[in-house]
Amino acid sequence: MTADFSLSLPDDLTADADFVDLCASVACRGFSGRTDFTISRRDVDRFLADAANLSTKSSDTAQLLGGWDDAEERLRLRITRAGLSDRFIARVRIATTGPRDEQWNRVETEFVCPPAALAAFLTDLTRLVARTRTATASLAGDAEAIA
Repeated sequence: MTADFSLSLPDDLTADADFVDLCASVACRGFSGRTDFTISRRDVDRFLADAANLSTKSSDTAQLLGGWDDAEERLRLRITRAGLSDRFIARVRIATTGPRDEQWNRVETEFVCPPAALAAFLTDLTRLVARTRTATASLAGDAEAIA
């Protein structure tokens, strides 16, 4: 069963030199979720560096947090190495408000992805945030694989 996590630019893009608006979506094991959030470019750059270091084993974890604080955390993407294998585990939590602002809907899932999928995601995310390409940055994996 395929799992997919994607980041894209919103239709009503507002960004400056320090921050960018993004949309996140995930579909895995019959669950799906979508949210919009603002993130600093500095945080994206840190995530990209940590994620690139996962394959060289210079880093254990890469984490991307979207939203302003714990109370309004809309995205948590955490990528770690899957044991001694060359694959990675992607853990995704997406939250968005419901019909009332104090109501939150959350989706949490995880899946295993190969090194090539992570490399392609990082390349696409770099281009997406730099706005050199308007497509999405997608991380695909196997929802049924065991790490």
